[in-house]
Amino acid sequence: MQIKRLEQMDNHTFTIEWSDGQVNDYHLSTLQQRCPCANCTDEQTGKRRVGIKNIENVGAQRIVSVGRYALRVYFTSGCSAGIFGFDMLRNL
Repeated sequence: MQIKRLEQMDNHTFTIEWSDGQVNDYHLSTLQQRCPCANCTDEQTGKRRVGIKNIENVGAQRIVSVGRYALRVYFTSGCSAGIFGFDMLRNL
């Protein structure tokens, strides 16, 4: 599945229109709660390193494509290492 359109709605939300016409809204705080990077999630235990209170108002400085399979979000919290695969995003 590919992204047809990506639009940042405000500081805390963006929308993806998928190639099949489905449209999904994503809240950046929810996305950072699921961030797979080592700064946000302990690699050994899988426990969250970033508390929910620290990211409830998180925004995005920018959102960029990673090849044809994922997005990288540069969060205002400082995290920019997580890569969010299209399959993962589609299933949120």
